[in-house]
Amino acid sequence: MRQILALLALATAVACGGSETVTPPQQSQSAAFSGTYVLQTVNDKALPVTWNFNSGDSLTIRSYSISINGSGSWTSATSERFTTGGQVTDQPNGGQSGSYTYDAATKAVTLISTDQSTFLNGSVSADFTALTLAQNTDVFVFKR
Repeated sequence: MRQILALLALATAVACGGSETVTPPQQSQSAAFSGTYVLQTVNDKALPVTWNFNSGDSLTIRSYSISINGSGSWTSATSERFTTGGQVTDQPNGGQSGSYTYDAATKAVTLISTDQSTFLNGSVSADFTALTLAQNTDVFVFKR
């Protein structure tokens, strides 16, 4: 199965998903964590960011934002361009949604897409202005 990392939409990030169901662990919510975070860098590089794959395919993320609500769910909005087998697909209005866990004591965050194709782990800054998430070896830094 051909896999393409996409954020994430992150994401939207397109990654391999499994068939097993994942139940988020117990979470504590915080109104301060809620809000919209906009992707600033991927692996310390400003947007747009392009991944080139050995097959000649590529993915470019032009923009990506994640909106966190206080009830354990999130949505994302992305603008991406995929090249697969020489065919270019422009997706200016992509996105995902899902659930998240947040630990107020450690500021740890895990986002899981509804279809379970995207798992992002990281943390929010003490002042809630930055959200850092990782998927595989890629690090995504979002700011409010």
